[in-house]
Amino acid sequence: MAVKHSAEVTVYDVSDIYGVTLTNEAASFKATSDTKLGTASTATTKPQAFQGADPIACTVDASACVRSDTSNVTVTVNSTGDNATWPLVTITVGANATAGGTVTIPVVIGSGSDAVTIEKVFSYSIALKGTTGSTGTRGAVWYSGTAITGTSTTATIFSSSGISSAIVGDMYLNTETGNTYRCTVAGNASTAKWVYVDNLTGPQGQTGGTGATGAAGGRWYTGTGITGTSTTATVYSGSGVSSAVVGDMYMNTSTSNYYRCTVAGNASTAKWVYAGSSKGAKGDTGDNPYTLSLTSDNGNVLRNNAGNTTYTAHVYQAGAEVSTMPSGHSIKWYVDGTLAETDTSLPAQYTVAASSVDGKAVVRAQLEG
Repeated sequence: MAVKHSAEVTVYDVSDIYGVTLTNEAASFKATSDTKLGTASTATTKPQAFQGADPIACTVDASACVRSDTSNVTVTVNSTGDNATWPLVTITVGANATAGGTVTIPVVIGSGSDAVTIEKVFSYSIALKGTTGSTGTRGAVWYSGTAITGTSTTATIFSSSGISSAIVGDMYLNTETGNTYRCTVAGNASTAKWVYVDNLTGPQGQTGGTGATGAAGGRWYTGTGITGTSTTATVYSGSGVSSAVVGDMYMNTSTSNYYRCTVAGNASTAKWVYAGSSKGAKGDTGDNPYTLSLTSDNGNVLRNNAGNTTYTAHVYQAGAEVSTMPSGHSIKWYVDGTLAETDTSLPAQYTVAASSVDGKAVVRAQLEG
C-alpha cells in the first residue's frame, strides 16, 4: 500500500533532577579600618532545594561547611520553625579579617544511601577604608560665544567674555566667525588673556557648472485604457496618457497585458503595440491529496516514568478535516520504526505509556492506501 502522508513526534520520559539555589550568594562588608574589617559582620542565606519545579526539604551541617578563613569566619545553622524545610545559614566574619573569601555549603537532600549532596558557594568581600586622595586639578575646557574676536596672536584681555575662571589651555570658539582662541594667562574675564589660534570654517568652494537637461527615459503607466493583443501600432484615446514618448510602457492592471509606445504623442495621437503579458498560463487542475497531523492530550514530555499521552491522527483533504476513513485506507502507528497498531476508522488514536518509553520514543502515524 502507498503511503499518502505521515506525521511523527518524539516522546520523552524525563526524571526531574535536583536543584539548589541560595537566597543570597554574596555579601560585601564595609570596613572601619584601612587594614582589616574592624567590626564583626554577619550575612545570612538559605539553600532552596527543588526536584524539577517542586520544593523539597534539605539540611545543612554547620561543621561540614568549608571556610577559606578558618580563623575569622564561623558558620551557624538554624533548622527550626520556619527554617525546618530550608535551613537558615548565618556566616559571621570577625573584626580581624583582612580579605574576602568563601564558604562552601554542602546541601543534603534525602537521607541514608539515597542522600544527594550539592555544594553551593557563598562569597564575601571586605571593602577596606582607604586614605582620602588629594584634589585633582581641573582640565582644559571649551567655551563658546561671540565676545572674543579678531585674529591677534598677542595675548589680549576680553572683559566681556563672561568667563569667571579660565585656566591656561582653555579654548574658546566664536560661534559667528568660527575663530578659535587659547587662554595663555589664567584669570577671570578682567584678567585672563587669549590669543587667536585658527578658524574652523573652511574656504568657500567654486560654483560648479550647470549640467544639460537629459532626455526623458522610458516610463511605465498603468490602467485599463489600452487593451487587446494587437501588434499593429494603434491609438488608444482612452489611455489617459497625456505625453507618451517612444519606449514608454503601459500595464493593463485587469489583464496583466503590457504595451510599448511606438509613436509619441498624447492620448489621441500616441500609438501602442502589444508586448506581452506578465500573467502565466493557467495550470492543470491538481488532485486533492490527503494530509495528516497529530495532536496530543498530554504533550510530548512524560515525567518520572509515570502517566501517558494519547495521540489523535487528523486527516485532511483540500484543507478540510475528514471524519470518515477514506475508502481503502488505514492509519498505521509505528514506534521507533516498528508497527504497533493499525486503525481502519476515524478517529484514530494511539496511547503511549511513560513506562514503555526508555528516555525517548519516536511515534509516527502513516495514512496508507
